[in-house]
Amino acid sequence: MTDVLIIFVDSLPCALLPPMPNLNTAPEKWSLIPGFGYSVNIHAEMFAGLLPDDVGYFGEWAYDPAHSPGWKWRGLLPLLDTVCRPYVLNRGLQYLLIQNYRPQRIMINIPLRYLDMFALTGDHILDDPAGYPHPSLFTEFPDLRVIPMPKLPKGERDRKLYVTGIAAIAESDSLLLPLPDLDGFGHSYGITGEPYREHLARLDTWIPDLTTDFLTRHPQGHVFVVSDHGMVNVEHAIRLDVEREFGRATRQTYAYFSDANLLRVWAFDESLRPRLRTYLDTITGCRLVTPEERAEYGLTSPAFGDLIYVLEEGYAFEPSTFARHKPVGMHGYHPLAPGQQAVALHYGSPWCGAPPHRMRDLYEMLRAALRGTW
Repeated sequence: MTDVLIIFVDSLPCALLPPMPNLNTAPEKWSLIPGFGYSVNIHAEMFAGLLPDDVGYFGEWAYDPAHSPGWKWRGLLPLLDTVCRPYVLNRGLQYLLIQNYRPQRIMINIPLRYLDMFALTGDHILDDPAGYPHPSLFTEFPDLRVIPMPKLPKGERDRKLYVTGIAAIAESDSLLLPLPDLDGFGHSYGITGEPYREHLARLDTWIPDLTTDFLTRHPQGHVFVVSDHGMVNVEHAIRLDVEREFGRATRQTYAYFSDANLLRVWAFDESLRPRLRTYLDTITGCRLVTPEERAEYGLTSPAFGDLIYVLEEGYAFEPSTFARHKPVGMHGYHPLAPGQQAVALHYGSPWCGAPPHRMRDLYEMLRAALRGTW
């Protein structure tokens, strides 16, 4: 296995390389089209070459009543939802009901009345690289060391990982170092917020330090600096009124799940499907993911929704199952939207193949470097 350092920066947009004078001068630089959806699927494509159809999930949560955290209380949930109408009380009771369901995973903003419909089905490959249930870089190259993310506040994790990474370079020939904090700064402050810009500057200092140290120890090695997607500011909130139009969702009629900027709809009553589409087509900034796009991005499974809608950049649902309020910054829009483009930088002997365009291309490039077939 060749000496390789992979520095993964969560949510670094290719469009924001120019304000990073050190990274922007990397010898090889490519803009990458992310997969559809969020990191849970994009990471599977980046590190395992697998699309949603291949791994069997799209997003972290899916319509799955049989494995939902609320199935034990299915008969009581509508009543509890009505009685616990104040938001804080509703969320507090939901936390109590599912606190032992998939520990360490975020329980998002699912109304109590629908807690028996949805289940966590998506697995983050970086949470347990060796235990991920599909072949990946980490199973093909078991000596590729993955630095675990520390349990520290946002902003402190990357600082700790930078220090840990410097030490690890002295001990390991090939490793993956994740830097997760830029994503959180983007959601909380937007890409024009001062905390976000300050963290960009820190990364533009830390990453060159890591790169120089690694190549000094491994002159014939490779360093990759990669991200999974971009980030944009959210300017507009969209409030869905699906239940006002079609009544409360049930397992006999329809179900819907509104991530911050993705909407999945399951129509169990076939007569509702054209009506649902007609209504959703009228929402400003909201458009259907076409059958052709679903085929291209590996979203053909009916389990992912009969209808999948995506918002235009700068829009977000408020509320959604992601959060009560719209985030300040967001990703997960259409993969071809300009603010969603990810980045791949390379230091080492030049790449002789075709330039990478998609995350699957980056996966094959990383494999070639690790296998020594560069």
